[in-house]
Amino acid sequence: MITSVTYVIITLFLVLLLGIFIRKIGIIDWPTTKKLSGFVVNIAHPFLIIGSFATELTADKLVIALQIVAASIVLHISFSILAKFLFKGNEKVDKVTYEFSLIFGNCAFMGYPVLIRVFPQNGLFYGACFTLVFNIYIRTYGVYLLNRGKKGKHPFGRALINPGTIASVIGILLFVFSIKLPQPINETVILMADLTFPLSMLIVGSLLCNQPIKNLFQKKLFIFSFMRLLLLPVFVLTLCTVLFIDKGLTYVLVIMASMPTAANSALFCELYKANSSLAASCVGMTSLFSVVTIPAMLALTDFVMTLLKR
Repeated sequence: MITSVTYVIITLFLVLLLGIFIRKIGIIDWPTTKKLSGFVVNIAHPFLIIGSFATELTADKLVIALQIVAASIVLHISFSILAKFLFKGNEKVDKVTYEFSLIFGNCAFMGYPVLIRVFPQNGLFYGACFTLVFNIYIRTYGVYLLNRGKKGKHPFGRALINPGTIASVIGILLFVFSIKLPQPINETVILMADLTFPLSMLIVGSLLCNQPIKNLFQKKLFIFSFMRLLLLPVFVLTLCTVLFIDKGLTYVLVIMASMPTAANSALFCELYKANSSLAASCVGMTSLFSVVTIPAMLALTDFVMTLLKR
């Protein structure tokens, strides 16, 4: 399992490198990158969410879905508290960017492929349940965080109404009422959903070109990467162990906590006048190191689960 997951991570990282290459040779530029990001976030990813909920409703799946949603709420709130404490001494604009980049991981664009490899039958469904909370939280608390201390109103209702949450509602309705989409529509959903993974990693690669490569190799980014890629998943694994969370749910939560910084964090920071270059650096460094840290965290989880005989 760990070997196959490593192959997935390496494949995604190679696509990221391709994104750097096509940006450097001028096939895409920054305006194109922003438009592609809008397409992924507002079109491709919502189709992915709808498709991931297109599964048969059973009592077991409903219980699992509720457990993952509840756990995702707890983890996002916990990460927010940890982030506020960990970056207390930083300058205001960097503090906000670091907090945002720590809280929101690349759950969909990298988390889904890993979950699919670990849970071939239901990985996409598990990921959709987890990111249901992510989509709401990033548009509410995330936007609040980036606007903290700034003038102007940011309505809660408007933050909730977005393609991600609308797709989640549609997906939940399909799941709860066991609605099967007509074959042509279902094939369209699958086709559009499949665009999410390669396009998102191409975008991350392009984002890395927004600042000199030397800016990536700074001590503060190494420390941040340690926090995002190792501290958070170890915290989650410890929490799951202490609370006697079952093996399957533990794997889901540790995998999602092990993800690098969300690919669209730089775009959110750009939109709300935070340090988008720093956010892009966080995306780049954590994506680079995740090639090693994600398989390492899976190996650690295997060891702990075996030790506890779960």
